[in-house]
Amino acid sequence: MTRTERHGRYLPHYASVVWALLFAALSVFWAFGGRTGTHPLETSDPTPLFTLLNLGAALLKAGLGVVAWLATRRWRRAVRGLLALVLWTSGVVCAVYGLFGLVGNSLVLAGVVPVEGGASHWYWYYVLLWDPYWVLGGALLLATALRSGDPREVRPSGNGGRMF
Repeated sequence: MTRTERHGRYLPHYASVVWALLFAALSVFWAFGGRTGTHPLETSDPTPLFTLLNLGAALLKAGLGVVAWLATRRWRRAVRGLLALVLWTSGVVCAVYGLFGLVGNSLVLAGVVPVEGGASHWYWYYVLLWDPYWVLGGALLLATALRSGDPREVRPSGNGGRMF
């Protein structure tokens, strides 16, 4: 396998790492009172609970990035299986969360689902930014899981030796 083929094989892994670390950095930013103006829960004076929850979310998101990176390494079958389970599960959860949000928030904006006080501008942020970002992350994690599924790399020599 050439260097270019190896990097192409791991492209979803690296994209998942970037996605997760950007998302984690945003949670840390919010935890310490940062404001982007794109989320209704942002506050310049966060409570200790808000800070703790955002730092916990940042750890989980960064953890997904670490798992995606670890999936680029050679592991024994049990470790590989655990990494694949985490990638498949988190990919499905992120994608489904984003899809349900996208559909639900779009229905609110279309007036199909009434909300008390009417649809606020925050629904647009969810439909155009947050929900697609979750779907993107889910797709990247699922692509990473798919690409990580090969228990053996193809050997051109055909010697049939075990990888693990």
